[in-house]
Amino acid sequence: MKVLVISPEYYTYGAIVVAGVCEEHGHSTILRRSPDPEALKRADVLILSLHTTLHLLDEDILEIARQAHEFGKPVIVGGPVSQVPELVLERFPNAIVAKGEAETGLPPLLQTLEDEGDFEDVEGIALLRDGEIVDTGWPPPADLDGPSPLKVPRDLGRQDVRGANVYIETHRGCPGACTFCQVPEFFGRRVRWKPVEAVLEEVRELTRGGARRFAISGGTVTTYGDDEEDFVELLKRLADLLGRENVSAPDVRADLLNERLLEAIRDYTIGWIFLGIESGSDRILRAMRKGITVDDVCEAVELARTVGVRVAGSFIVGYPGETEDDLEATEELLTELNLDDVFINLAEPIPGTELGRLVTELPEEEIPVLRPGEQLETEAGDRALQLQLTAFTTLSRPVPLTDDVFHEALHNIREDERKVLRITRFLRGAQGCTG
Repeated sequence: MKVLVISPEYYTYGAIVVAGVCEEHGHSTILRRSPDPEALKRADVLILSLHTTLHLLDEDILEIARQAHEFGKPVIVGGPVSQVPELVLERFPNAIVAKGEAETGLPPLLQTLEDEGDFEDVEGIALLRDGEIVDTGWPPPADLDGPSPLKVPRDLGRQDVRGANVYIETHRGCPGACTFCQVPEFFGRRVRWKPVEAVLEEVRELTRGGARRFAISGGTVTTYGDDEEDFVELLKRLADLLGRENVSAPDVRADLLNERLLEAIRDYTIGWIFLGIESGSDRILRAMRKGITVDDVCEAVELARTVGVRVAGSFIVGYPGETEDDLEATEELLTELNLDDVFINLAEPIPGTELGRLVTELPEEEIPVLRPGEQLETEAGDRALQLQLTAFTTLSRPVPLTDDVFHEALHNIREDERKVLRITRFLRGAQGCTG
C-alpha cells in the first residue's frame, strides 16, 4: 500500500517512527508537515500523527480526513491524542484510532487493512461501529533493545524546534506523576531505554536527512539507563559524534539531578537545563503532584550554578485553585533564583491527564482560564503577563522593559491564552459541561 503520514507543524520523532514502521513493513510512504491533497491522491491510506489537542480542532486537518473518506481511503489517527480515543472519534468519526506505540500497534493494523480483515481482531485500536465505540485495548509496549525504524525527511535540517532540528527518544516513560503531563500516562511510569549504540545508529540516520542539532526527549532526561554513568556515556558519545554544541539534554526534574549528571551536561552538551519549576507555591506543587518542593528547586538551581550549567525555568500559571498568594510566592521565587531564562505557560489541560479531567469537573469559577481578566481575556492570562514582566527584571541578565519587549510578551501570552481557552472549552463541551 501507499501511505501518506501527516505530522502537522513539524516532523515529530513519533511521526518519523510511524513512517519508518510503514516502510519497514513494505509500504511506500510519504511524510509531510501539513495536509497535502495532491499527495493524498497518490496514497491508499492516510495516517494523521497528531501531537496536540489543537490538531483535533484544525479545519485543514479535518478537511483532508474528510477528503480521504470521500475517496474511500482509510484514515488512521495516532500520536498522543490517541490517549483519549472518544475525543478523536468525536472529531474524526470515520477514523481508526491507533493507540499506543507505533512499533507494536501499527503493523497488525496495516496488515488488516491490506487483507480487508476484521478490525476488532486488532489489538490497540478504537473505532465507531453503529454509533458505539469499539475499543480493543492497548498494544504491548515497544521493545527498545535496538533502533526504531525511521523514515527521515530530506528537509529535516530546516526545521527548528526549541533550538533543535529534532528531538530524539532515547528512552520512554517517566517516574513522575505530574497532573498536567501525558508522558507517564502514554508511556508508563517505568522507564525503558535504548542502548547507546541504538541511539547513535538513529542519530547517524537522522543526520543523513540534514539534522545537525539534537535534543534528548522521552521523559526526564536524567532517568536514562540503569545508573548515572549510562547517562554520562550517552552524552559523551553523542558529543563525540555531533559536537557538544549540537547536543542538548534540556528537560530535567529538580529532584533527579546531582553533581555528576550536571557535570556531564556541562561537558558534553550546550550546557543548559530546562527545569520544570511550575510554581513558587508548595501548595500548588502538591496539587500538581509534582513531587518536589520549592526548597528542592532552590537547591537544584544553586547546584547547577556551582557546576557551571545555565538554568532556564518553566512556570505554569492558572492552575485550578491557584490564588493571588500563590502567584506572589512564584514572583518571590523568581526574584530569588535569578534564572538565565524563563518560560511562562498557562495550565493546558491535556486529555487523559488529571488536569484534563479536573477542568471538566470543576465549576467555571474555580478555573482561572475561564474567569474574566482585566488586561487580557482571562484571569490566567493576566497572571501570566504579570509573571512574565517580573521574569524580565529578575533574570541573571535583566531584559529592559521596552515597548517592543512588552508588546511581544503580550502577544505571546495572548496566543497561549487563546490556545488553552479553546482546548478547555472543547474538553468541557465534549463532557457536556454547562457552567
